[in-house]
Amino acid sequence: MTTKHEVNDESGLDGVTHAMRLLYAVALRQGACTREELLGDLDLPVPLAERAVRRLEELGLLVPEPGRPGVYTRRLLEAAEARAVPPLRRAVRDAQTQIDTVRGEFAALREVRDAERRAGDRYGELLTVDARDIDAILEEQALECRTEVLTAQPGGPRPVGVLDQAQHRDMAMLERGVRMRTVYQHSARFNPATEAYVERLTEAGAEVRTLHTLFPRLIVFDRRTAFTPAHDGPGALRISHQGVVSFLVGAFETAWRAAAPFASAYASRREGFVISDMQRAIARLLLEEPKDAAVARHLGISERSCRQHIAKLMTQLGAHNRTHLGFLLASALRGDGADASV
Repeated sequence: MTTKHEVNDESGLDGVTHAMRLLYAVALRQGACTREELLGDLDLPVPLAERAVRRLEELGLLVPEPGRPGVYTRRLLEAAEARAVPPLRRAVRDAQTQIDTVRGEFAALREVRDAERRAGDRYGELLTVDARDIDAILEEQALECRTEVLTAQPGGPRPVGVLDQAQHRDMAMLERGVRMRTVYQHSARFNPATEAYVERLTEAGAEVRTLHTLFPRLIVFDRRTAFTPAHDGPGALRISHQGVVSFLVGAFETAWRAAAPFASAYASRREGFVISDMQRAIARLLLEEPKDAAVARHLGISERSCRQHIAKLMTQLGAHNRTHLGFLLASALRGDGADASV
């Protein structure tokens, strides 16, 4: 009679472990047996049964019978465990020893580096980080962060891959009780991936706000170390000088006070605040930037969206063309009687 065994999670660890228990029980009862005899009465799914047999072989609990092809015999559990566990323990000890050695080497070299900086740079630490290294350094800073991280993310929506990478790092900090505040540009509200990312983080305790325009990217850990874009390439500047870091924190706080709490795309369109704020920003930028592309870049929106906002401004002010629009905007911003709602 076939015995039916229920397995709740065939693909997961629990399912494989359960199948291993069943197979090992058969091996204990039957002694030497073929694979068919081992599997015959259990009615396990074939992929799961194969994984369980292979794992029992890896642990040394099922071994081929000498001189009898296709026949397995079971090994004493204690003997198999004595063979399998000590090498793993040695590997862990060796890996920890290697970690301690490498960290010690870096600590010794860091002392030399810091001494050279103190001797040669009276303004404090300002280090250029290669673009290839910035992710690893940010991961390390996130692991060491204990109280607060401040982030300014200009440029509108962020790529999905970047959000996925940041989510793991950010959630780990929030779970440790680190306070997290982030400022985006308004256009980030209308990107589904960014909206979903912000929703997950705010549920975990993060605070997120948006502004129409924002200074370049900034990350500050524990008000001690800041990262800004490098001025001459794709890398970053790592700043430890406390006077400079304090200045950057002050700039962030100013932006934070002026920013509005992040809301969904639906709520933002319904309330109309973000749209009107965006149009006011465009109105001011149009007096400084002759090209739509430059205005769009400042606001982190597409050139097409920028042109749509400009078209609405022309309609609201009754402008006949772009030159007329510029005149009306200049008049409005000077308070010369044109529509001051711009």
